[in-house]
Amino acid sequence: MDNMNKAANDYEYIIIGTGPGGAPAARELAKAGKKVLMVEKGDYHKKFLGLPFGIRLLERYMLFARSREGVIIERGITVGGSSMVYQSNVMDPPEKLINNMGIDFRPEAKELKKEIGVEVLPEKFYRNNKGLYRMLEAAAKMGVPFREQEKFVHANKCKLGCDWCMLGCPENARWTTREHVEEAKSHGATLIYNSPVNKIIFNAGKSKATGIQLKNGTVINGDNIILSAGGIGSPAILLRSGVKRLGTQDVGTRFFMDPMNIMLGYSKDPDGGLWGIQTFSHAIESMAQSEGFMIGNASAFGTWTVLSFFRMQTAKENLLKFPIMKRGMGLFLKLSDEAHGQIFPNEKTSKPFTAVDEKKLKKGTDIMREIIIKAGGDPATISVLKWAGGHPGGTLAMGQAINKDFSTEIANLYICDGSSMPVSPGAPPSLSICSMSLLLGKMLLNKVKAQDRFVHK
Repeated sequence: MDNMNKAANDYEYIIIGTGPGGAPAARELAKAGKKVLMVEKGDYHKKFLGLPFGIRLLERYMLFARSREGVIIERGITVGGSSMVYQSNVMDPPEKLINNMGIDFRPEAKELKKEIGVEVLPEKFYRNNKGLYRMLEAAAKMGVPFREQEKFVHANKCKLGCDWCMLGCPENARWTTREHVEEAKSHGATLIYNSPVNKIIFNAGKSKATGIQLKNGTVINGDNIILSAGGIGSPAILLRSGVKRLGTQDVGTRFFMDPMNIMLGYSKDPDGGLWGIQTFSHAIESMAQSEGFMIGNASAFGTWTVLSFFRMQTAKENLLKFPIMKRGMGLFLKLSDEAHGQIFPNEKTSKPFTAVDEKKLKKGTDIMREIIIKAGGDPATISVLKWAGGHPGGTLAMGQAINKDFSTEIANLYICDGSSMPVSPGAPPSLSICSMSLLLGKMLLNKVKAQDRFVHK
């Protein structure tokens, strides 16, 4: 481990966070010979991934990571950040996101997809599952067809029947930003973990970032600071640093999180459940732009586990159904929510939902219910876990808190992660954030001129 116990030498770049917003930039800068320090709040968990011990990768084991309103928030606290606990789905940067940010990182998305080797899961992963095929058929007849999803999964390593992507892949079968972290280290970058950042240090006039202070009091100097601690972590660090407003935005406001409703019903047919398939192998994307949500499939075991242990009401409805768990038919709805909410200095959150959010959620939930029933699910067994999400963002939005090149009004301070997105993508954001980070690295090295990528509405 490369951890430090006292103040270190100066670095050209200190990157706070090793997830999608930090690791690609770290790799790009290290490859160019820059002196880079990567700072990670969490541990470098390498063993006992998957069920049950993989839950330790999640903030407060996710069981207790809630907003003031009780919204469940998934957040990976480990080297690799939330790329260690995502479902590995790949979606190209949405046009509405590019237009609202005002900068085009789609070339970097294309570059990363080619490098990593993105693919859809082969049919062998779900060929023999009657429940899934019944769902696909039901949705198609309703005019909302499912589509296969591209994933950061190497199918030749992936274990049939395993669905524990969100607890750290026990088979090492999917790509995470740890690969960029390790590559950055191979080019001379330093990694410290179990090292939560307390605050960023500025000069006397707070016009320039000069370093960081860890929670243990260690001060590390740096010429440039890249804040990539995520939609919750980044604004909280700034607030602890005494920065309450950046640009035209109050730090930590405009909080979105792509909330989900997760539905589980039980098939009347003993062989009609979604047992042994991978969650989010298929999705209904056709309503993403028009209605603001998408729907994906969810495995029987994973969905039963979430509904049985994360909310009291759904636990009452599902825990005793363990003997028929294999009949489970799971779906989830992912909503592009409005940016309302707040992050606090202690990384606690407030996330209210608007009437518009509620209306969209109800429409999508009704569609999920109809799909399950038409696919052979028993209507009396259907239950819904409401308001769970894992894509926090908007809290340091581009065009408000930060400039189009990820710089800020504070010299030598850059911000690049989900917090930089001014609107909810309503879809898996990992590829978009990785692409943003790669572009930032290129711009800092003058490989790309920011103005050449500006997008004008």
